[in-house]
Amino acid sequence: MKLIGRAEKISFLNWEIEDLPAKIDTGAYTSAIHCKHIKEKDGVLEFILLCPKTEKYNNKLLQTNKYQVKSIRSSNGKKQKRYVVSTSVVFFDKKYKIKLSLSDRGKMTYPVLIGRKFLNKKFIVDVSQKNIASKEK
Repeated sequence: MKLIGRAEKISFLNWEIEDLPAKIDTGAYTSAIHCKHIKEKDGVLEFILLCPKTEKYNNKLLQTNKYQVKSIRSSNGKKQKRYVVSTSVVFFDKKYKIKLSLSDRGKMTYPVLIGRKFLNKKFIVDVSQKNIASKEK
């Protein structure tokens, strides 16, 4: 298992996104990405990524046909119906499959939240560190 910090930079090859800031959260079960304008049409899901910290990717239109609708319990304890997309991410130059719920994370510091469902049996989190994966490049 690899050691990662409480915050990391994550890349999404399918969406041509590199080094997006992500919070590593062992308290969250699922992972999430901050977006708006979610539209489903003819088997394709479109959404706009929000990341004010990275001007290059803020308001980037993303599309996928790998998605489903699931009930997700939010941080306030209430269940919500959310789109969940399947994609791949890169940590330490290794590609991993991940599922991300599409949500409004506007009040959060990081546009991406990585939960324990993804972390399980792959990573150990050192909360005293940040961006360990980026430092090892």
